[in-house]
Amino acid sequence: MTEAGETCRSSVLPMSDDHGRDPSTATTWHHGLIARWWANFNLDGPEIEFFRSYVAAGQPALDVGCGSGRLLVPWVADGLDVDGVDASADMIEACRVAARNAGCEPVLYVQPTHRLDLPRRYRTIISCGAFGLGGSRADDIEGLRRLRAHLLPGGVLALDYEVHEFDDDRWRRWQTRPADESPPPSQARRLAPDGFHYALRHRITAVDMAERSVTRELQAWQWQGDELVAHETHALVANVYSSNEIVSLLASVGFTDVRVLGSYHGGAPTELDGFHVFVATAV
Repeated sequence: MTEAGETCRSSVLPMSDDHGRDPSTATTWHHGLIARWWANFNLDGPEIEFFRSYVAAGQPALDVGCGSGRLLVPWVADGLDVDGVDASADMIEACRVAARNAGCEPVLYVQPTHRLDLPRRYRTIISCGAFGLGGSRADDIEGLRRLRAHLLPGGVLALDYEVHEFDDDRWRRWQTRPADESPPPSQARRLAPDGFHYALRHRITAVDMAERSVTRELQAWQWQGDELVAHETHALVANVYSSNEIVSLLASVGFTDVRVLGSYHGGAPTELDGFHVFVATAV
């Protein structure tokens, strides 16, 4: 733990925004107003303490898909050696601001996971809410390879995923609904710490049966007082995997001792666990 008023550090490596990579190949909605929503409202959750134990047991660590710093900032504020990377420059900027407000300057990168190319190797990599998003299934597999390549021998990957089967019958019957760009009513808006009101609206716009992927659209609105000042629409591609598929993919790219845990309690998965956590060791 750092003393009150002490500046904490997560690394002495120089900071880089893009490390020479093009993040635009990842189709995610975590940009613009949606990044601001995440930074304002997505602040807590059991994942922070659950994954902290893995980071504390093996440093240096990398937070993949670190977003606006929900996990990373509390960790580095406690003196843990953690770098962050995300496909969204807007999320990384929000993370940087949050870290500075906590007196920290972590090393942050803007790169999609399937193009991950960092100068450091890690004892622990955390991927919270980031797997299967933004690209093709081939991108997901390449992303796991890149994570494996960034771990030191014996290093640990801890990755979570909201597991479910791809329901072919359901998606064959699916039909998209027209976009509704009308602003949500006042009761659907949330006042954020930054002084603006925000609202979101979600819909599914496409289903790829062959790839077992779903394209989702998220609209975001921002008001200053009663005045609408911004409206944006972003898309996200989400690939659907079963728990067994993820275990097989991890083994195929060089991980061993793959364990599956339920949600964030550390025990075996139960029928009530919507999320599974995959803990694997790099050979």
